[in-house]
Amino acid sequence: MSAGIAPEGTHAGVDGLCQDIRGALAEWAPRMLGVHVHRPVSGPAEVAQLVGAVADAAEITVLPGDGATARSELHTAAARALAAAGERPGTDMRAELAAVRAGCRRAAVALGLRVPVAFRSGSASDEV
Repeated sequence: MSAGIAPEGTHAGVDGLCQDIRGALAEWAPRMLGVHVHRPVSGPAEVAQLVGAVADAAEITVLPGDGATARSELHTAAARALAAAGERPGTDMRAELAAVRAGCRRAAVALGLRVPVAFRSGSASDEV
């Protein structure tokens, strides 16, 4: 994974990545899956719980768009979040959290949601 991938988003560092993931899920998980995201998360362990709850809710919810892909992305993201929370030797926590964020974004796209994309080369921003 490129070192340039992890810092994208509104926050930098591990705590920032955790907040980016929570914020992204808060934009669509409550209305699509009934999973409420009321407060900030404090670290990878809470992110793992949150993403796991979203993945579990996706299993029992009829989803629009490509629901199978969304479920797969969410389960993969939950596993990566657990890896980040476990802090095992050789695990790059920032890379795992960046992968979690990307998986949650891919799940949203699979559901047909618009996901903002920020381009680094300039100040332009677009949505997919």
